[in-house]
Amino acid sequence: MPILSTETKSPGGYAVLRSVYQEPITVADAEKFIASVRDGAPYRHHGHLIVGQLSSVNGEVRKVLSSEKADPTNPPPVAMVMGSALVRMVASLAMRAGSNENLEFFKDEPSALQWLDARMAAYEAKRKPR
Repeated sequence: MPILSTETKSPGGYAVLRSVYQEPITVADAEKFIASVRDGAPYRHHGHLIVGQLSSVNGEVRKVLSSEKADPTNPPPVAMVMGSALVRMVASLAMRAGSNENLEFFKDEPSALQWLDARMAAYEAKRKPR
């Protein structure tokens, strides 16, 4: 199973879905993952920590992975861990075109989880108004 997902917690205790991408990722793998995070699914309101091979995912798989549209006013935060500074920079520039402030790239998981903690606090505050 090339997308291995487990539930973890941010430093502040927010629910985070940690997904490790391993090649090759098939369309069926991507569809199964998306089914777990869409509206009404168990991980719908989790922060997302994505680790692994992200740069060589084929177009069909990428299309499935981007098919689920989150609430544009309050999307769940997504932290992507990429070891290479060059890959992080290129991915960051490409993704900024969509201007999603709830998506960020990191070199390590502790930094990503720290960022997710702050973003999840804001996400939950908007999701559950008092």
